[in-house]
Amino acid sequence: MLIYRKRPDVIFEEHNHHYIRMDTSIEKNPEYPIIHGWSNINRLNEIQETVGYFHFKIYNSFFAAPAKMLSMAKGFSREDYLLMVSFLKHFEKELNESYIKFLVVNEISLNDPYQNKGIEIKALIELIELCRILDVDYIILKASPSLNENLNDMDRRNKKQASKLAFPQNRMMFDVYALEGREPVIVIDIGRT
Repeated sequence: MLIYRKRPDVIFEEHNHHYIRMDTSIEKNPEYPIIHGWSNINRLNEIQETVGYFHFKIYNSFFAAPAKMLSMAKGFSREDYLLMVSFLKHFEKELNESYIKFLVVNEISLNDPYQNKGIEIKALIELIELCRILDVDYIILKASPSLNENLNDMDRRNKKQASKLAFPQNRMMFDVYALEGREPVIVIDIGRT
């Protein structure tokens, strides 16, 4: 079930004159047909300062069928598995019609002084550019921990509204998908951004 789609204007607040650079390292996993990646988020103004990082995995359905990808995700962590279950269920048609490559963001971390200042948006824009270079079709993100804590006691309608407001990525084109009783999954379609 698609919960939400939006593309409002991007506002960078007080850090609008700062540039963001991603220093990325990727390596193929020797046991599985996936790529592990790490990106430092660097803020550039007069000096360069590392303000956070991304950790991600890239899956390619050309090299692994959905059942194999689900098994690999389960081997990494329960969170990876739950993200993969929701994504594979909602994108079953696309996976049956063609091969797709998608990047799963396992962790986004920003130092406290830089949270909610627009830097996460700039970093995601840089990640989207990296995905274009690597020919990735989708980015999959999980809900933030604060959202997960607040969703436990809400009814279904309020969960949808909270999902719209709680993701720092809500200033760019994304879709939020959820299976009954599961956490929502954010999907950015690289072809639409």
